Amino acid sequence: MWLVQVLRSPVHEQGEPEGTLLRPADEGDHKRFRECESEVPGLISRAQSRASAQGLPMRFVSGQLDLKRRFLRLQFTAPGRVDFRDLLRDLSKELKLRIEFRQVGPRDVARLLGGLGPCGRPLCCRTFLRQLRPIPLELAFDQGLFFSPERITGCCGRLMCCLAYEHAQYLEALRGLPKVGEKIVLEGKKGKVVGINIFRNTLALAWEDGSRGEIEWEKLKSNSEPEAPPAEPSG
Repeated sequence: MWLVQVLRSPVHEQGEPEGTLLRPADEGDHKRFRECESEVPGLISRAQSRASAQGLPMRFVSGQLDLKRRFLRLQFTAPGRVDFRDLLRDLSKELKLRIEFRQVGPRDVARLLGGLGPCGRPLCCRTFLRQLRPIPLELAFDQGLFFSPERITGCCGRLMCCLAYEHAQYLEALRGLPKVGEKIVLEGKKGKVVGINIFRNTLALAWEDGSRGEIEWEKLKSNSEPEAPPAEPSG
């Protein structure tokens, strides 16, 4: 039996909910939860010592003990697959508990441990994100985020989940516009797109004579044309 916090009404969920809600938690449940929670660091330490003694490359990062103190779930990271069957058997016998090991990745570790993101708010994966989706580098390029990777990397060491929040709006705003690096001709003047600002509705252009300028999208759309490709040599 676990103490859980309801984050979303089952009415709005698709499919069957995970587990069964028994009843609202009372003060006794909260007291037992605090007692079990206080035991977990010591149990993690014992599991880590056992794993190290057996030469297993496991790092335990989090754990949960049920309210009846019968079931222990431990999460760990490892560089690859680990055969922990002997460890699981020995530890279960030593602690007299039913134990489950779960291998997790870097993004799951951030969700389990929590923390603050670069924005100063609690991590999205810890507060409201229910599914952790892959964040490809293309999302950063589409939004013009070409600076240091450290600035778009989350606590987990992966690209920040929030890069996906406004991606669809960026794609809609960029529809029909030339891409960065594309050459255009505007009022008989040749230039290359070197930047796009969707907040000011402008593009930065590098002109053929070495100067630079900023042009509104509408002017570019109505008066520009792509630069013609060089003619193929004859013969």
